[in-house]
Amino acid sequence: MYQPSEEEREYLRNYRPGDYERPSVTVDNVIFTLSDKHELSILLIQRRNFPYKGLWAIPGGFVEMTESLLEAAARELKEETGLENIPMDQLATFGDVGRDPRMRVISVAYMAFVPKDSLNIHAGDDARDAELFRIYRNEEGLVLIGTRHVVKEDELAFDHAKVIETAIQRLKNRIDYTEDAFHFLENDQSFTIYELKKIFETVKGENLDAGNFRRDFLKKYVDTGKVVETGEKTSANGRRAATLYRKVRQ
Repeated sequence: MYQPSEEEREYLRNYRPGDYERPSVTVDNVIFTLSDKHELSILLIQRRNFPYKGLWAIPGGFVEMTESLLEAAARELKEETGLENIPMDQLATFGDVGRDPRMRVISVAYMAFVPKDSLNIHAGDDARDAELFRIYRNEEGLVLIGTRHVVKEDELAFDHAKVIETAIQRLKNRIDYTEDAFHFLENDQSFTIYELKKIFETVKGENLDAGNFRRDFLKKYVDTGKVVETGEKTSANGRRAATLYRKVRQ
């Protein structure tokens, strides 16, 4: 273990961080889910305070001195939306000069994928409102459509349009080699191949061949023991009954 010399200890005792300009650090949370119609959706909060008062943003805030980045992300998410115990992955760091009009701010963004029915959202802390928005695009960029509000890309606070776009692309890039799709399922202990296929199609933005998807599903998940049959099938309802599967939890 490294032991500083007495000369170094003296240097550290006399070091004055306040003598130097330094950036502040924030965290942001990109929370994805699917609407009832299988539309990719995101959680936004409406800012209560300046800057960007009244504009919509992804949940987040400043990191406190005694907490880790992930702890800060979880705290801010709970304070602003009421959500907690949501597994999150680090997405990227955003540090463009001028991204925050108050001061030099570097933000570490996190992302999570959750089933819609598990979300019990209520605005708190410095959030005036909180709502799920379905993600669309037109020739001008992102269009986020909620039950009560519509938000265009240039109406988002800070550089959050860039953060959201980065998260969407990351989700598309990683869904084939991660288990992200299972996190969107309302019940990963009882689902059909069709349900999982719809999630992949929503994220990728394309229709997938049913036969190829089934073969890939069996090879990637069933043959490897990550998914097993439950021994049950869906009720027919005039259609061919489908096999139900469950995700093996580690």
